[in-house]
Amino acid sequence: MKKGVLLLNANKDPTLNQVVEAIPLGVVVFNRSWKIVVVNSFFAEILGINTQLARDCDLKEILLSKGVSHKHPLFQTLSGYEYTGPVSPLTDSYPSYISTHLLRGEAGECLGGLLVLWNAERQQELEQVVIKAEKLAIMGQLAAFTLHEVRNPLTTLKLSLQLLHKELKESKHEKSIKRMLESLDRANNLIDNYLRLAKPGIPKRQICKIGELIERIASFYAAEFSSRGISFTYSYSPSLPALSLDGDQFQQVLANILLNAAEATPSGGRVSLSAEYDQGTESVRISVKDTGPGIAEDVLPHIFEPFYSSKEKGTGLGLYVCREIIHNHGGDIQLANNPDRGCTVTIILPKIDSG
Repeated sequence: MKKGVLLLNANKDPTLNQVVEAIPLGVVVFNRSWKIVVVNSFFAEILGINTQLARDCDLKEILLSKGVSHKHPLFQTLSGYEYTGPVSPLTDSYPSYISTHLLRGEAGECLGGLLVLWNAERQQELEQVVIKAEKLAIMGQLAAFTLHEVRNPLTTLKLSLQLLHKELKESKHEKSIKRMLESLDRANNLIDNYLRLAKPGIPKRQICKIGELIERIASFYAAEFSSRGISFTYSYSPSLPALSLDGDQFQQVLANILLNAAEATPSGGRVSLSAEYDQGTESVRISVKDTGPGIAEDVLPHIFEPFYSSKEKGTGLGLYVCREIIHNHGGDIQLANNPDRGCTVTIILPKIDSG
């Protein structure tokens, strides 16, 4: 038996009538003359009619009396046009949508229609969230574009100041130029972190020898540690397995962690970089250990949160970006205080599956 025939006979079937009544939606079944055959209490309450007295009433007349225009497309339901959307003013005081459906008999003939009303409050909330997210995405793209354009003149300015610094060494202006260079470095660092955050996080992987990456980054930053009076050492196991990495992204991670260690470690302190293979987890563990003051216990749970920083001039983006990059490689990053002094950042990366 066609569902149209079943619904039109729901008032004669107590069980089916109970089912319609239990549906948490407004339901009205009407025949070819728009006479109400079945209506549940949910819809009757919205229409302001009595459930028992509503049967055989003209649904079209009721809707027209509620202010629905006679030209509204829902009235074309029996002609085969099925409507979904709001109905003003019927749903003005109750955020909802109405859906109409044509009911057909065994031979495909029109028997009547079904009108369903449901609460759209949650749907409207979700729509607003989507609209807000789209606006924020556009603002983020505009900000990224603007910062990218700002970075170009900043680079030119930095080069000019560096040349001027060489010319005016040991003059009364040297300290002022040095402070300007430091401010430019902070601005460039903030822009770089934001642009990394704004870029898609999908890594462009290649087979990498982790030992060679460590050698490259360690040699690059050795002078930085030396200028700060910090002892810097690095080591790695010669039997480290190859890893599938985005080399540029991974160097960003190590550079950020090493610079953090350099800033945290006082002159005369030590920073070490090491890499070893953990057979138990079949992963490579890369550690950066320093002898700085360590991280306050109340700060540790928030250390990887965006825009959270314990530094006076920190942006709170560096470690967050590092974590996102490592997670996108299927790995993990951890930070813990050492038993004696300082802290250790550990990066855990899975080896390439030989299978």
